[in-house]
Amino acid sequence: MSALTQMYAAIGADREKLISKLAPLGVSFGYQSTAGHWVDTPTETLQLVSDSFPEPSSLAGTGEPIVCTPGSWHPELFGTLILEDGFNVQVHGVVDVPGYHILYTREGVRRFVIAAPERLKVPERGWGWQIQLYATRTRRSWGIGDFRDLGLICRIAAAQGASCVQVSPVHAIAPLSSPQPSPYSPASRLFLNLLHVAPGRAFGAERVNLSDLDARGRALNNERLIDRDAIWALKIEALERIFEQVKDEPNVEFEAWRDQHGLQLQRFAIWSTIVETQQDSDWHKWPEQLHRPDSPGVAQFAREHAERIRFHVWAQWVASVQYQEACSYGVDVIADLAVGFDAGSADAWAFQDLLNFNFEIGAPPDSHNTEGQRWGLPPFNPQSVVQADFAPFIEMVHSALAYAGSLRMDHVMQLWRLYWVPVAGGAADGVYVYYAVDAYLAILRLEAMRADAWIVGEDMGTVAAGVRETMADIGMLGNRSGMRTPIDDFPTLGVGTSSTHDQVSVAGLLTGSDVADLKRIGKNADWAQIERTRRSLAELAHIDPDRDRASMTSEDIKAAVIARYRMLSNADSIVIVVNIDDAAMVAERPNMPGTVDAYPNWRIALPGFVDDIMTSQLARDLVHLMHESR
Repeated sequence: MSALTQMYAAIGADREKLISKLAPLGVSFGYQSTAGHWVDTPTETLQLVSDSFPEPSSLAGTGEPIVCTPGSWHPELFGTLILEDGFNVQVHGVVDVPGYHILYTREGVRRFVIAAPERLKVPERGWGWQIQLYATRTRRSWGIGDFRDLGLICRIAAAQGASCVQVSPVHAIAPLSSPQPSPYSPASRLFLNLLHVAPGRAFGAERVNLSDLDARGRALNNERLIDRDAIWALKIEALERIFEQVKDEPNVEFEAWRDQHGLQLQRFAIWSTIVETQQDSDWHKWPEQLHRPDSPGVAQFAREHAERIRFHVWAQWVASVQYQEACSYGVDVIADLAVGFDAGSADAWAFQDLLNFNFEIGAPPDSHNTEGQRWGLPPFNPQSVVQADFAPFIEMVHSALAYAGSLRMDHVMQLWRLYWVPVAGGAADGVYVYYAVDAYLAILRLEAMRADAWIVGEDMGTVAAGVRETMADIGMLGNRSGMRTPIDDFPTLGVGTSSTHDQVSVAGLLTGSDVADLKRIGKNADWAQIERTRRSLAELAHIDPDRDRASMTSEDIKAAVIARYRMLSNADSIVIVVNIDDAAMVAERPNMPGTVDAYPNWRIALPGFVDDIMTSQLARDLVHLMHESR
């Protein structure tokens, strides 16, 4: 046997050893691409996963979680059950109370029990609006859409007969002078983005002169590109002025809200204050004594900065009150849940022992994105999450449904599996890692029941076998975009739209401006497929597809938008959302996947005030279309 043959044999043996170890832990050795080809996971990636998984000895004494239905027999429900409210009972196969319980089996094994209904609430057939909140400004905005604007949007939508408003993520960001623009790369999924606060609506604002800040804030509406740096400076100063006025006054509502949110709120406020003092949102770069939230160094910091920490707690309360009010105006707000958070973020700091920082979440190459995607978000380790009784996931879903009537889970496949991309590698070097999906789905059903909410799973792209069937079985709505899926193929149990935040708008497709943007920044795409889609849209709107694209007028765009949504209004899906960008005839995408500075991602506001757009003639025509069949 030659040296080369021996080397390959050794590599093969190592690979088989890794697969036999990792496969029972949910690590895949390959996957089926969207083109139908089998793709092997690189052996080097498997080794990196193996090196970063917890040792089996650390998991001793804990069994797999038990998912059961209240009142129904389960063959493993025997032993002492500690109910969610603290009472202890002996169980013999049945638990009657929905909730999160702890079972100690007769053999002394501890098991987490999730007693949840079998199905989710399903909404009635209807329609709604789909918005990027930051882009939807009104005359009262300070350069960015806020929760007061969301309330107005919801009131208009309710008056038009809409049943829902789908909103971009409103997760918290780091308190830095240059805020993170992407709503999908949050500092925390448990709290809210202060850029969406309307300072003039805060408790006590009526006693503070904000006229200078208000004038400067409204002036920012004159710029199409959103200046988050300027907006942040204005809003933080406004909130600081108000807090200075009210900080010493008794406030029963604030104190009760603070106590209700407990440890995680306090940790987020501490993290925010450290970020301000360090001028760096990445906790890995802080002094060593601040690296862990439960360390003596952090406790000392909290004592020394108590008032500033209280300010951040109070600011979150202000945001919470305004968001709650916005969600109360007669439509279901569909809150969008980002798939993860930044590696240096507050959530990563708080949950660091449960994360794998050698990888980031992403997506493999496919026909729509030939380079694949990497999102800079660290994945949870599946074994560690089980050990923690799924606390991060429970807290996140509970927070997301505190006020919203629905939850859209971006990249719903995260419940089944995530594509882990090595930090030091490329998207093609990734590996699929599977999670305790039955437990995650049970948590969703339980939290949705408690909130009387319905759930949407964004299931576009590479989807594992059985995912959509399971979603349908439990009443979770799928999510389809007409830019990726023929409208005739939309599922009945689903939310349909023309395009998502990552996809081309009707105007951008018809006029060819989106292709021009893609080529200008050097993005690769299936140009032939794009042209076929453009021609189909033009023909649908009775526009000559061979016409010079530069000659397309606003009337042509309106005709294409109406033709597009006439098809959507007749789709089988029980919910259809109208993209506000199409009603405004916006040509630009909100986000160009795989880019950072080459394109103004998440910075493009609507070309007019959102209340004017929602009441324009084109919007009224779209509303009429929705009512014809919805």
